[in-house]
Amino acid sequence: MILRVVTPTKTLVDTEVAEVTAPGVAGQLGVLPQHATFLGLLEAGVVGFTASGKRERIVISGGYAEVVDDVVTILADDAEFAESIDASAARAETERLRERLSSTSGSEQDIDEALKALRLAEIRSGQST
Repeated sequence: MILRVVTPTKTLVDTEVAEVTAPGVAGQLGVLPQHATFLGLLEAGVVGFTASGKRERIVISGGYAEVVDDVVTILADDAEFAESIDASAARAETERLRERLSSTSGSEQDIDEALKALRLAEIRSGQST
C-alpha cells in the first residue's frame, strides 16, 4: 500500500508501506493493505508507519486521512519527522505555552487556541503521545 503525507507546502512521504497508524479524532486509526475506503478527521498526534521494515514516526498538527484503493493520503495542516524535532526547544515551547495559558484571560477562542498549541507542543516534546 502507498502512504502519502502532504502539507500545504510539501510532500513529506510518498512511499510503499506495510501499515499505518494515525491519531483520529475518535481514537487511533490503523490501516493495513486492502482497507475499506475511508475518510476521517485527524487530531494532533503521531502518524506511525512501517516502510522497508523500519518504523517511522511523523508528528502532525491535525488534518484528514483518506484511504482509497490501497493508497493512504494524509493531508496535514503541518507535519515533521519526529526524529528531526529539537526536543529541548520543544520542551521550552511547552513551558512557554503553559505559562501563557495560565495567564490567559482572553476569550474562549483564545483559550482553545492556546490549548491546541500546548497539545501539539507536548506531542513534539515527547511529553504526550
